[in-house]
Amino acid sequence: MSRPPRLPTASSLNRPQAEYPPYPDHPAHEWLERSLEQMMVRGVTAILYKCAPKWAMPTRRISDDMLFYVIKGRGRMTVQGRTHPLFPGICASFQRGVEHAAFHDPGHPIHVISLHYTATVFESLTVPDLLGFPNFFQVKGDAAMDAMMREACREHALRPPGWERGLESLTTRILLHLIREHGGTLSMKSQDAKFADLRRLLPSLESMKGNLAALASVPALARSAGYSEAQFRRVFARAMGMAPVQYMRRIRMERAGALLRTTSQTIESISAEVGYAEPAFFAHSFKKLMGIAPGEYRRRHEL
Repeated sequence: MSRPPRLPTASSLNRPQAEYPPYPDHPAHEWLERSLEQMMVRGVTAILYKCAPKWAMPTRRISDDMLFYVIKGRGRMTVQGRTHPLFPGICASFQRGVEHAAFHDPGHPIHVISLHYTATVFESLTVPDLLGFPNFFQVKGDAAMDAMMREACREHALRPPGWERGLESLTTRILLHLIREHGGTLSMKSQDAKFADLRRLLPSLESMKGNLAALASVPALARSAGYSEAQFRRVFARAMGMAPVQYMRRIRMERAGALLRTTSQTIESISAEVGYAEPAFFAHSFKKLMGIAPGEYRRRHEL
């Protein structure tokens, strides 16, 4: 009677692959890794637009961050007075509060994916600002990037179960891909000292974000972080690049911008929700920071 054939051993069946193409090197790799481990992504929308010949994006500011991924066509964009060409393979990065505009050649109208998002570290500093995102990334021929951007649009359009979480995960992956594969020009603005400051400030930052309708006093915020008022003001300015009151005004307007884009709430209702008793003063403050009145911002929110 013949013996059954000898089966391969487990080690020969389950040999892990060890050879992979390396990721590009980055400066301050350890600090970058620590930053990205703290990244949180939310508030994502992803839409593929096929722009008509007469399309143009007027000069504006936005209250979140946006990736502007060109699939087809040609044009130009302007960011803070500097002009750059737009063509397939360009992924522009428009940062919150930064003045920008875009136009295309009517003979070669663009098809573009507009991905709005908020990505923060310690619920405070935004990732594009923290890592010094350039005005655009060159991603021509990057099949993985193209596939992820198109899948984000599919997820947003069809909204399957768990779509919001799915979009957040996809956008996290897209940002990590840009940083790892196309982030050779990133300039880290912060150092370990800023990380330590952010950890101490986290209770006060959470207090600010958790109650936009009522601004906590600076002494109360200082106590929550374990500082004297003078120390708190100094550390806050060093970590956040602005005074506490300025930061509170900014996050109120960012929230207002999100409500204008994604809800049908009246401006009066939004004004009250972000802590302004007088809608007229809210509108004045919004225009001063964003460069455009709330009603016009809502009309221009696409792209």
